[in-house]
Amino acid sequence: MKPLQTLTFTLGVIALLAGAMWLMPDDGFEVGEMTLHMPTFSEMIVGDDLEYADVSEIIAQQFEIDSLVDIEVDTIAGDTVVEVIHRADYDTLVQSVRRIEMTDLGKENLYRFFDHLKSDSLVRIMHYGDSQIEGDRITAFLRNKLQVKFGGRGVGLRPALQPYDYVFSANQTNSDNWKRYPIYGKVDSTVEHSRYGVMGAFSRYAPLANDTIPFKDSMIYEAEMNVSKSDISYKRTREYENMRLFYGHTKRPVAVQLIARGDTVLSDTLLADTTYAVLECELPDSTSSVTLKFSGYDGPDVYGIELASKKGVIMDNIALRGSSGTIFTKADYEHSLKMYNDLNPKFFILQFGGNVIPYIKDKKAIERYGRWFGSQIQRINSLCPDAAILVIGPSDMSTKKKDKYVTYKHLPQVVEMLKQVALENNCAYWDMYQAMGGHNSMPSWVNAQPELARPDYVHFSARGARLVANMFYNALILEYNNYLEEEM
Repeated sequence: MKPLQTLTFTLGVIALLAGAMWLMPDDGFEVGEMTLHMPTFSEMIVGDDLEYADVSEIIAQQFEIDSLVDIEVDTIAGDTVVEVIHRADYDTLVQSVRRIEMTDLGKENLYRFFDHLKSDSLVRIMHYGDSQIEGDRITAFLRNKLQVKFGGRGVGLRPALQPYDYVFSANQTNSDNWKRYPIYGKVDSTVEHSRYGVMGAFSRYAPLANDTIPFKDSMIYEAEMNVSKSDISYKRTREYENMRLFYGHTKRPVAVQLIARGDTVLSDTLLADTTYAVLECELPDSTSSVTLKFSGYDGPDVYGIELASKKGVIMDNIALRGSSGTIFTKADYEHSLKMYNDLNPKFFILQFGGNVIPYIKDKKAIERYGRWFGSQIQRINSLCPDAAILVIGPSDMSTKKKDKYVTYKHLPQVVEMLKQVALENNCAYWDMYQAMGGHNSMPSWVNAQPELARPDYVHFSARGARLVANMFYNALILEYNNYLEEEM
């Protein structure tokens, strides 16, 4: 090839590449499941100026807010330590706390919960969330801190069939014939009702019974389940004082046995032809394992089993992997009302938003999600008008852009929308996104030593979950301490 032809060819290639660079969108060009990128002119000339958030100060500023006064702190190992921090140090330390945001009415609602926390013998907190809290992450830390401060034991509500392989606060085993039916995600179309209970799913061991076909006593169905302490859990979750089984929709009476400490402490029969009922039993002292055995021509829809105390704080972990938090309006209202009336929650924590982030493409989608989420808050307010609600928005989440991990484009707008909806409905709001460092902070958590987030750039590690839980606990108890001062 002659020199002129070579030069012409080279200039032509450069021109084509330059044109492609100029036309290529910043977010790349999608081809099937792949996204093609090209460097921009500025990246070619000055390089990539992407910076990740510096979270070192956030991590270094963590402290135990309960150390304001002498307090026994129950550790995972079961040890007890006593710490004291003087008032001047407290005033300095709390300056680093990411405060809970609320309107005047929202503050009244939160203070009403504090009234119960201060004066009631039994207070229930229901922590709903997506996969960020599954396995009892975040909840376990909060539960322990609150039970140490206000009393209480046990793990609270649990599903009859645990959908996750690992749960920090208890071990659970089931016979092989159990099946879980969730109200979200992949919903079983053969379920002919919307009575799923308040945990977003019910479980059965017998086949689903059709309400329009006469039921026949064709065979006996038997099943069992066991819940026992976990040796790595906090000490206060390892003992159960009281058991309640929430169930319904069995066509025939079902014999049930409850075994604790090696003895059968209850033999009873589950009611037939009722949409909702509760079986309750006080447990022997120091019970750390319970087994339920069922036998009958049908089996119940089990909405949950509660293992807790009858005083102090009960805190439920209701993790809904893949859910955006829009389950409440899908469930049968009257059925949910009955179960909430029995549970009597005083505080809801709604920790959602992460599952919609990858799919949000524009402002309309953000506004639509805001309306959906607002309707969930309104449903909870209708079901439990005496309960306060606090919303925790999503953490920072990263997507890979070229060779870097960056915050999802619309995540900050989703955070602001959830905050707006929460405040408009007189709920409290805690901004986890800003608390952990805001824009492009997740890579810093992933790369911390030891790691504070998993390499999926979405979920916290166990250590990171405890850190975030402590951030939120400090924010909550700061408001509680302010409430106490105003009460004086």
